[in-house]
Amino acid sequence: MKHSLIDVEKDESKQLRQVQFFETITSATDEYSVYLERLDSKKLARVKRSVSAIKSGVHASAPLICLGPEKCPFVKRCPIPDISDSGELSFGELSQYPIGRECIMEKFFVEQKIIDYLQHLDVDPNNPVEMSIVNELALIDLYKNRSLMVLSQGDKRGDGRDFMMTDVTGFNENGDRAEITKLHPVVEMIDKLEKRREKWLDKLMQTRKTKAEFMLKMGDSNNNSRVLEEISRLREALYSIEAPEGAKEILLDEE
Repeated sequence: MKHSLIDVEKDESKQLRQVQFFETITSATDEYSVYLERLDSKKLARVKRSVSAIKSGVHASAPLICLGPEKCPFVKRCPIPDISDSGELSFGELSQYPIGRECIMEKFFVEQKIIDYLQHLDVDPNNPVEMSIVNELALIDLYKNRSLMVLSQGDKRGDGRDFMMTDVTGFNENGDRAEITKLHPVVEMIDKLEKRREKWLDKLMQTRKTKAEFMLKMGDSNNNSRVLEEISRLREALYSIEAPEGAKEILLDEE
């Protein structure tokens, strides 16, 4: 019996070349089937769960892996340790932490962001193109949140809380350090993430506009009206999202 990690449902309505391409991909895994047959049932089930998790989106692979309170760079933001009246952290038992699994805070953060974007932008989960954009938007939010945590508590050297960092450029003849103060790289990262978010929102708008134009050319007026309605709802949703300074309005021609 052959084991395959790729599930393909043949749809008779799809073009023949698509089916042939799918069969080419699945047949390429025949050599791997020999290896999979040698795995015990527990490991095979674990591999399949891992593959399924990866296919489900960024919420399965993007969050940090928990290393325990002693090694976590963001333990001060972790909800698991107790905080004493003096502000000291009490880590408690290691069994209380998901060590080796996704960070509990980032896991639920990115999952909630995906749900929010799905509902707010009215995205069909079965649409792989729009879902990839939703995953990218959620990933941007995750990285931005991680960057903000660095700024809130400082990096390993304690820099960043005032948005600045100090670098040692050398030493003079007396052995005194020569230092330079500059903008912390995390601040620049946040700016890049906001520009990246704007780019992906533009792509989502263009994707739906292209879909509407295709429906119009095919003479499918009902579907075309539905897509135009989706574009209208998307525009309203984008207006309600706080845009970064300098963002440009996206204009679409619905005629």
